[in-house]
Parts: sequence; structure tokens; C-alpha cells
Amino acid sequence: MRFIRVALIMHGLNGFSTAVSYVQGMADAANLQVLIARTAEEVRVIQQLRHRVSVELQGRSPAFVDEKARRIDDPADRGALHVYLTHSGRVAAAVRVIVGPAADMPALTRARMGLAAFDALPGLVVSLTEHLVVDPEVDDNRMMRLLMSAAYKIATAKKSVFDFTHSAAAEIAMLERLGYRRLGDGFEDEAGGMRVPLVLPTGDLAHMVQVRSPYQSIARTLTIDPEPVNWFNRSFPQATSNAHPATMDEEAFWSMLTRKLNQVPHHGGPLLVGLDYRDACRFLKLATVIACAEGERIVAKGDVGNELYVLLSGAVDVSDEARRVASFGRGAIFGEMAYLNAEPRTADVVAKEPSELLVLTQDTMQKAMEKMPAVAARILHNLSLILVERLRETTSQYVKLSNTRAAA
Repeated sequence: MRFIRVALIMHGLNGFSTAVSYVQGMADAANLQVLIARTAEEVRVIQQLRHRVSVELQGRSPAFVDEKARRIDDPADRGALHVYLTHSGRVAAAVRVIVGPAADMPALTRARMGLAAFDALPGLVVSLTEHLVVDPEVDDNRMMRLLMSAAYKIATAKKSVFDFTHSAAAEIAMLERLGYRRLGDGFEDEAGGMRVPLVLPTGDLAHMVQVRSPYQSIARTLTIDPEPVNWFNRSFPQATSNAHPATMDEEAFWSMLTRKLNQVPHHGGPLLVGLDYRDACRFLKLATVIACAEGERIVAKGDVGNELYVLLSGAVDVSDEARRVASFGRGAIFGEMAYLNAEPRTADVVAKEPSELLVLTQDTMQKAMEKMPAVAARILHNLSLILVERLRETTSQYVKLSNTRAAA
């Protein structure tokens, strides 16, 4: 084992000069550099990375795509700070940070993030951290932590009191572990995917300690005014009391799921059949819970995803080309094919009424296979039975339709 140099270079930022830190790693690990884009060429390379990951690999259709240049040229890029990470000289990850007075944030951002409520604090400076993209071909689990920590340093150096972001369901757990809290209803982005707004009170050290956020070591070095955090806790009690599986003990998490399903989960849900109390609980603690308003699109046809959804409360409609093909109620499971194979979604799924969903990802299953292989095997067995039943139902419907047409 030897020391690996990780250079964190900040250009043109008040309160920052060149900083160099050292982390320990394996001998074959490569140099990492976290930088801020200073030229149009650097921004263009970041936009090309976004295009390759979002359009070419994930099959999404975001706004502002320049297919000729193979990049996503968002007009908001021109007024933002772009933090990027190079791995062995190659741009491997990037994130965009916009900092300014809350009142001056773009109207769409203000609406989506619910910033009007924050106007109660005059002269408030906030930040928006978004468009996080990581090259899936570069396998280095330090990249995300370094990049997001750099973004947090930039936001706090610019005196941001609240950092806002938005996330797909699969990313919520990671952001909550950084200290973000879910804030208000979700929304659909330009590509038709559901996004959940989140906020990080940048000085909330107590919460960062509670969730073991990697930001806490940075926060300890800051001079923090406690009043914005106190105001947030008073003004958004639902966000501050909304514990998530990562910070809940087994009994509290199990109690929450029992309440939501109105039954003991491992007896009531087909995904958990055959698991005892402790094993079902251990598996479910790897998951995330999200809330959806009536009319929100949870899944968009054509999106590439790896999330499986368990409907804890409410109801959803499944549609293909504006034709409703199914409706699901509490306890139902959908998205299992994408969960197993990371393939494009075959239909839209829209919340029929206010709903809550348990979200499981391929990462969830990977962790389960490493930590509890017998439990993971049971879950995969149950998924295969669910798929067989779905295939039987589809075949039955097809046969009935064919017989009706033949008779006609």
C-alpha cells in the first residue's frame, strides 16, 4: 500500500486557494484530480460526458441535446460553476453548482424546489447542485465522495446556507447519507423522469453526524450561524422528522413498513414470502421510501432504469401510448424486469392518487448478495415466481383476445 495524491484545485473562488490532500489506497490506483472548469473547452468536455451517459448509455431524452456535437448544451451552464474529476487524465465525473440569492434563482428552479418558502429569510444565499454524472466505465468508488465534497466546499465558501438538489429514486439513499432531506412533492424533468427535490442545510452538523455524512469533517471547520438550521427545523417539521431506512433501527423501520402496508410485510408482500422477520427486515433496510403526488409519473416509457417498486400506499395506473393497460394498489410490485436486467421501461406508470413506494435497486440486490446470500437467493426466487405469474396473466389475456377476435 502507498499514498496516492488527490489534488483538489479551486480556481477563482473566494476563500479558496490550491489545496492538496493525500489519501491511502492500493498501489495500482491512479491519480485523481478535482478541478473547476475555467474554459469553454472544459465545459464542452463535461457536456459530452453528460450526453454519453444520459443519452447513449441510459437512453434518456433530456432537453438541450446537440446531437451533431454529441453534447447537452444547457443554457444554465453559462452561469454555473462546473466541478469535474479526472481519473488518469480522463474526465470521469462532473457536477454543476449554481450559487446566488434565493430570490434571483431561475423561476423554474424556484418552483421545483419550493424556494418561495425560503423567502422568509431576507438576503438568503442558496446553491443548486445538480447534473451529477459519473462515467460508468471508470470503476473507482472514491470519485463520488471527492466530487460531492468539493461541491459542498464550493457552496459553503460562497456562503450558501441551503444547498438544493433533485434526484431520481435510485439516488435518494446516497444523498440522504450526505445529509440531504426530501422536500415537498416530486416533479417530472424535461426527459419525463420523476425527480424528488432535496435540501441540505449546509450548517446542520448535528444531522450530518447522525447520518454519518462525509461532509461532517468539512462542516466542523466552518463558522456556522445556527439560526437558519433552527428556522428550517421549525418551518419544515415533516422534512426533519422524515427518518429514512439508513438511520432507523430495525424495530422503527419494521414498524413503519407494518403501518404502511397495514400488515406484517413479509407475510403480506409476494417479494418477501418465505423470509423470517429478521431477514426480511435486513433486506428492506437497504431500500428507499419515496412519496408521489396524484398525477406524478413514476416511470417513463423508454427510460433505462434498475429500480423495482413496491406500492406501500395509494394506487398507480400503467399506460402504453396513452392506453391504460393495468392498475395496481397497495402491496403491488412493478418494474421487476428493469430491476433484473436494467432494460428500457415498456410503459408509463403514473400515481393515480397520493402514493408511497418502497424502491429497490440493483445496488440493493448486489449488497444483499454480498451480505446475506441466502436472503438474496430467496428474493430472486420470489421475483421469478412473480414474473411467471405475470406471464401467465398476459398469456391468458392474449388467448381471450385472440378467441374473441376469431369468434367475431
